[in-house]
Amino acid sequence: MAARRNESLFGLGAGLLVLFIFSGTLVVSRMGAINTLTIYDVTALRFGIAALCVLPFLGKVNWSNLTWRRAFTLAIVGGAVFALFLLGGFVFAPVADGGIVVNGAMPIFAALMTWSLFGEGIGRWRMAGIALIVVGVGATGWDALEFGAPGQWRGHLLFLGAAACNSGFLTAVRGWRIGALESLTAVMGINALIYLPVWWLFLPSTIAAAPWQEIAIQGLYQGVIAAFVAGFMIAYAARILGSTRQAAIMSGAPALALLMAIPLLGEIPTWISVAGVVIVTAGILVTLGPGLFRQAREPDPS
Repeated sequence: MAARRNESLFGLGAGLLVLFIFSGTLVVSRMGAINTLTIYDVTALRFGIAALCVLPFLGKVNWSNLTWRRAFTLAIVGGAVFALFLLGGFVFAPVADGGIVVNGAMPIFAALMTWSLFGEGIGRWRMAGIALIVVGVGATGWDALEFGAPGQWRGHLLFLGAAACNSGFLTAVRGWRIGALESLTAVMGINALIYLPVWWLFLPSTIAAAPWQEIAIQGLYQGVIAAFVAGFMIAYAARILGSTRQAAIMSGAPALALLMAIPLLGEIPTWISVAGVVIVTAGILVTLGPGLFRQAREPDPS
């Protein structure tokens, strides 16, 4: 009994750590998008360093379930395309908008993908939650169009692309039952092999002129903490707590990122952004449905 309680506490700790890491990723990505480095440089640091972190674990990869087709699919939707959508969005829009649009749109895309690919019903809870999310994201979009900086709406479109990519990645991992190490190997390894040469030869770069502190922050956070550590932590937390409860924990990311951005970036949210965070968070929780209140080890509702 004590062992199970300790395991649950470790799982909760891992889940909360992932929440802080992901919220911090939004803030650090905004820093990377508006400072000296180009978004292409930040993406290169993310996948180059993460690939080095994965190397010592290659011998433990279960290759039987990771076909080349699956590996390339995961690498495309979970790799440089996702990162460039996210970082590109932060060129135009603040952290609050990114947290609302990315986290709000992901459950919508995920529901549509699981319905179209696996025939999984959306259900009344998801429909109600999606309706709330649409209201919250729509309010944020209206705020950007009416009162935001010029071009801020472009950031929202890019954030939708990032949400679609991440939803596709999670849907594929779930549907194919790919483990954390296997998915990390596919995403980091293939993106390092393909994206890094393209970046080096063809893409705009200011890495030679960037302060070493900026390079270190982006490399350490994006490559080690966000891409590598969080990948293992979220898999562990989902196994102990159940994916539904882990998703409930992650619903706090928009609010936490908004709060982090105030002291770290000086971004003061509008009252519409605050309302959008509240509505989207509520919508995510409603989308999870009554399964949220079941025991952590019970199967998640379909």
